[in-house]
Order: sequence, then structure tokens, then C-alpha cells
Amino acid sequence: MLRQPSDKDLEKYFQDIEEILREQQGMTFKFINEDGRFVHTYCAGQLMSKMGLDETDVVGKELKDFLPAGKAAAKEWHYVKAWEGNEGVTYEGESKGIYYLASLRPIRRNGKVIEVIASCVDITERKKAEQELEKTKKLLESIIDDSADGICIIDTGGNVVRVNHSFEMLYGWSEDELVGRQLPIVPPEMEDEYKSITQEIQGDMLAKTFETVRQNKAGELVHVSITLSPIKNGYGEIIALTGITRDISERIKSEEFFRKADKLNVVGQLAAGLAHEIRNPLTSLKGFLQLMKESDRRRVEHCEIMLSEVDRMNSIINELLIFSKPQPKVLKRNDIGALLYSVINLLEAQATMNGVQVYIEIHGDLPPICCSDVDIKQVFVNVLKNAIEATPNGGKIQIVAFEQLNELIIRIKDEGIGIPTDSLHRLGEPFYTTKEQGTGLGLMMCYKIIHDHKGNLSIRSALNQGTTVDIELPVTD
Repeated sequence: MLRQPSDKDLEKYFQDIEEILREQQGMTFKFINEDGRFVHTYCAGQLMSKMGLDETDVVGKELKDFLPAGKAAAKEWHYVKAWEGNEGVTYEGESKGIYYLASLRPIRRNGKVIEVIASCVDITERKKAEQELEKTKKLLESIIDDSADGICIIDTGGNVVRVNHSFEMLYGWSEDELVGRQLPIVPPEMEDEYKSITQEIQGDMLAKTFETVRQNKAGELVHVSITLSPIKNGYGEIIALTGITRDISERIKSEEFFRKADKLNVVGQLAAGLAHEIRNPLTSLKGFLQLMKESDRRRVEHCEIMLSEVDRMNSIINELLIFSKPQPKVLKRNDIGALLYSVINLLEAQATMNGVQVYIEIHGDLPPICCSDVDIKQVFVNVLKNAIEATPNGGKIQIVAFEQLNELIIRIKDEGIGIPTDSLHRLGEPFYTTKEQGTGLGLMMCYKIIHDHKGNLSIRSALNQGTTVDIELPVTD
């Protein structure tokens, strides 16, 4: 049989309960309703001392006796609800920087509420974390709203979640017009490219920056630089993408201006060499015409030589005209060998005047590349012209074209004066040049053009040991 607890046992039990309640990290209190006054009958726990209170401040007192009137009135509303028998009444309170969550439960006897007991837990750390989170949220909201760049957030289905004011100004659509629908800024012909990029980001979970064109509400194309980044949840799963868009139309215009300026500069420098190259066949033509006039005879072999000289002049002039006049930028499959030979033909006169011999080797049957032939010619002209000018005492320039790892490598190597090692890292900067009469624009545009073609341009050189330029271009599928 179970032994009935003695009075001593019961006393020890109640002492233990009291000690547990007094030492708890939270707080437990009770109150009753005395003629409409909610009077506290019990209060214990470490939370009470954290708020600067002890038992005598609470027990036998109403809320208004130890709390400011406004806080007391707000909490009394919850007391009323609990006294009316409502279960699950909760509220958050604060005193002297300590935040707590109180849960009230009515105690009934014979169906009537006779007392309300409440348990409180310290939520100070949680509230601080929430406040920090709110500050961070407001800071991020401020950054998004005040950013000069257009910012757009889309979900994994491609629907717009949020755009900022700069995005609205850039593209012309308001946030209300965009939220919940697919982005209308991608031109139809670039849909596949856009899907490919978003899938790539969601696959490797890395941000990607690229330059492209997008259309605004008026249907106009805008040159932009876009950085797409994944937004992840606490489990590392991508839940959205954020796109930061910068209008680079003015930069593109500046680059185009530099490109045209560089081209005109090259054309001007080529003029002297071309004049010399054209003067030679003109002298031959004049001599044959005088001979024919004096002898009043016409020989077939003389006519063939004259026609050959005319074709030569026509070829040179055509190359110069194609290179100098504005051309639409069209990407198409091109034979790299044909482009190289046309450029060599254009610069042959300058090479001859400088005592330079140009050799070209095409290794194997090279596949075509997708490029703008005018732009790639401009790169070849600039690099080859630099090589010729770097070889003032004569020598040879070797051009080798070959395929390697699904890329075409065009290597142009000269035997010229070379470039100081400490100057190599600055090549390609606007207006930085190692030539007395140079502008630095030519090489800058070469880097830009090759980058736009998703290729790479690298230079190796040393003083008095010549220079090697490698141009790498992706092979067309």
C-alpha cells in the first residue's frame, strides 16, 4: 500500500515548488478581482528582479501601482479578457528594457473564475534580434529605394516581386504594372539567352554580370549592364533572383566615338603608305601608255600587266574604304584566314616602307568564327600596325592562326623593340601609350572588341626581345 504523505512531506513539497517558482528564469503571478480591482496575490521568478521589482512591489497591488498609467491600462484589457474566462490570452510587455511574453489562464471553481494565473518568459533577446532585423530591413529598403541603379526582384517562376523607382524610370513601367507578371523588358529575339542565364544562375547559385540590350515601355532598346544574383532562404535554397541594372548607353556611345576616332587615326596614318603603294602601279601604267603612244602598237602582255596593276590598286582602295566607312555591326560566320589576308593586303605598303616582311601560317582547315568582320579587322589592323611600328629597323612579323581547345588563336609576333615589363599591366588604358605620337585608344578598343566577342587578348613582351600578341576567339558551333 502507498504511504500517505505526512504533514512534513507536504511542507517539504511546497517548499520545493516555491523554490522552483522563485528561481525560474521567467515569472509566475496570480491575481483576483476584488470589486472590479485586479489585485495580485502572488509573484515569483528571476524575471521580476530583472525588471527592478520584488514581491512587495506587486503582491496586494494593482497594475497602476507599479506601472505607468498607459501601460497599466493596456495590460488591464487582457486581465479583463482572462477574467471573463477566455483561454489563451497573451500579450507582450516591457519594463526597463526587459521584454516578456505573458500567457494568462483562468482558474475555475464550480464553473466560475476565481483566479487568473500567468506565466511569463523573457523574450528580450528575441525582441533585440527582431529590432536589428527591422533596422536591417529598413536599411535594405532605403538602399533599394535610393539606388541610382534599377533593381528588380523576381521569383523562381520569373514573376516580378518588386522594382525600385530607378527601374521604373529606366524602363517606363510602374511597379503596379509589373508586380505579379513576367518581365516585359527582354526583346523576343533574346528570350533564349535570358532563360539560359537564369537557369545557369539557379544551377550554380552564383551571381553573373553581363552586358546586353533591353527594351523599355516605348519599345526602344537600351544598352544595359545587368548583375543577376540568387536570393536564398535559410536552407540555402534559391527563392528569388535580384537584378541590378545600370544604363550604359552613354558609355557605349563614348566607346563608339573612340572606336571611330581610332579608325580615322589609323586611316590617316595609312594614307602615306597607300599613296606610295598606288604610285608604283601608276608609274607602270604611265610608262606602258607612253610606250604604246610612241610605238602606236598595243601588245597583249602589256595590257595584262596594266589590268593587273589596276586590279591591285582597286583592291587596296576597296580595303581602305571598307575599313574606313561606317559599317553596320553584324555578327556572322567569318573565315579568319580571309580576314587576316585582307588586313595584310591593306598594311603591306606600310610594312614595305619599314623594311618589314609579314609571314602568315594558317594551320589546318580552321572553323569559322561568329564575329563582326569590320570590328575584328580593326583589331588586326591595330595589332599588326603596332608590330610594324615597333620594328623600325626592319625585320619580320610572324602571324600564326590555329585551333586549340575549341578556340581560334591568332598569334602575332614581331622582332621589334619590345615593351618594358612594368608597362604591360597598363596597356589598354585610355590615353596610355608607349609611342610618342600614340593616343592609347587603339589598344583600348582592341581589348573592348575582343571582350565583346567573348574572347581574350593577351600581350607578352620584353625590351629588345619583341612582342607577342595572342588573340583568342571562340569557335562557332
